[in-house]
This record gives sequence, C-alpha cells and structure tokens, in this order.
Amino acid sequence: MATQSCLRKLMAPSTANHMGNVHGGNILRLCEEAGRIVATKYSLGQVALVGASQTQFHSPIHVGEVASVSATLDYVSRHAMRVSLKVEAEHLESGRTRETNSSNMWYSIIDVKPRADGMTGVEMIRGERPIHPLHPSLVAPDAASELKKNAASAARLPLSTRSPKEFPVTLQVTPDVDSISNHPFVSAGYVLKLMDEAGAVVAAAHTKHQCVTVLLDKVCFRTPIRLGDLCTVRAGVTYTSSRSVETVVQVWKTELPGGAEKEGCGSICAVEARFVFVALGDNGKVVEVPELPPDQRTIRWNAGAAKHEERVAEKARAKL
Repeated sequence: MATQSCLRKLMAPSTANHMGNVHGGNILRLCEEAGRIVATKYSLGQVALVGASQTQFHSPIHVGEVASVSATLDYVSRHAMRVSLKVEAEHLESGRTRETNSSNMWYSIIDVKPRADGMTGVEMIRGERPIHPLHPSLVAPDAASELKKNAASAARLPLSTRSPKEFPVTLQVTPDVDSISNHPFVSAGYVLKLMDEAGAVVAAAHTKHQCVTVLLDKVCFRTPIRLGDLCTVRAGVTYTSSRSVETVVQVWKTELPGGAEKEGCGSICAVEARFVFVALGDNGKVVEVPELPPDQRTIRWNAGAAKHEERVAEKARAKL
C-alpha cells in the first residue's frame, strides 16, 4: 500500500496576486489534493478531509516556480489517517529549492449513499470499513495525541454555534463541478481556498495593503458541502499586532432551492478557521498594520492575543 506521494505544479499568473506571490489558498488546495491522493491509495476507498493542524507559511512561492507537495502517511487509526505535508518551491532556472509550507491533514474513509430524508441526491457518512494498520516503523510519535486533541475540539463545536450576522458576507458562491473531488461533494481544498481569499479581502481592507497568508490555525470540518449548495463565506478581523492581522473565516452552507431568498434561514456553519496575514508595502516588504479600534473588538480579541503570544514564544524557543 502506498504511503507517499508527490504533487508538482508550475505556478501560473492566475494563481498569484499582482506582486507575483502565489495565494495561500492555492497552496492549501494543492496540499489537500496531495493528502487525499495518499489517503485514497492507502485505504483503497473514498476519503474526505476532516481536519488540519496549524499550517505554517514560511516563505512565498512566486509565479514561474514549481510547487512540490510531498505527502507522507504517518498515522492510521481505525477510521482516520494523518498525512504529513511539506511544500517546496523550485526556481527552474537556478534549480534552487526552499521549504515554504508544512502541515498535517486528517482524512476519514467515507461512504456515499442515497439521502435518508427522501430528497434527491446523496449523503456522505463515515465509512465503517476499518483501515489497515500502518507499519509501526512509519508511525509518527506525536500523531495519537494530536488525534485526541482534534476529537476533543470537534466535540465542543456544534454544527451552528453563532449567528450568521457575526461577520459581514465577504464571498457568496454556488460551487460547480470544478470544485468537487471524486464524489458529489465540494473538496475541502476548494473550501480552504475560498476561506483564504475571504480572509485576505478583509485583511487588505483593514491594512490598505496587499496581504499574504502566514498561518492557518487548526481547522475542523463539521459537515460536508454538496455540489449546488449556496456557500456564504463570512470573515472579519479579530486581532491585530504591530505586524500581523488575524481574521476568523466561516463558511455557511444553505441547500438550494429553499434557502437562498431568506439569508441565514436553514444555514449551517460547515467550517470555521483562523487565518493570520501580514501586509506588504510597494517594495514587497512587511509593513506595520493599524490597530483594530477598541469599539470593533469582540471576545475573540483576547483569544487572538493569547494565540499571538504563543506564536512569539514558540519562535523564540526555535531560535535557541
């Protein structure tokens, strides 16, 4: 059974901003595809992304470079698999490579069957077929504890926890066939790309500068999105430091027909995640960002401040 795979793609201008930096959402989509390939080949069945650990963006990938995503399966439980991902950028003319991203993504085997509510279409359920155990020599020592933390976090997140009015609508789309994988559900990579775009929009509006992704915090997918569902992406700035902007992005799904006219009626928050951006000046260098006004701060401000302090402390420990 295959436990490794590599996905390579030349970065075209359509994947980047006007400064030539590839959007973080496009990299996340590549990572999800590479992880799904490995998980599918190992489990010999259909899989879906159920969560991802913190994703670090170490340096940007530029137009004309080749992005190489290395995916390695390093943990298997009865119904879940962890894929470790590393992204490298290769400059074709010089041959130089550098690591740009790293992440862990979790996949679960799924079954697709006719909907139980009598409506047209199919529904996704967790597959009951157990996954073949991974050889002990290939198991990552930290994976089991990460799985427990993810399960505990998911248990604390009901399907609809907050009012859809918490953040303004940033993007609204009805996914088409280009957004699905090998089953009639929207791929998680496509959803992550939408979320990154929405986060970048509100970060740029706040800073008045072009913004690039530096971090995607842990994310948990609560429910699948079907082909044809209305996706409402809501994003807002929740914390600012002197050089970074934190945004929280939510994707609400509404089944069509029946929910489009009454916005928020029958909607479910399918996924929520925290993105961190930095603002770039005209010279491509990181610039300071304005502080979020006190009257715009919510309870999320304190959580963002704590997360920021953790990241600063972690960077300091890494330099020791």
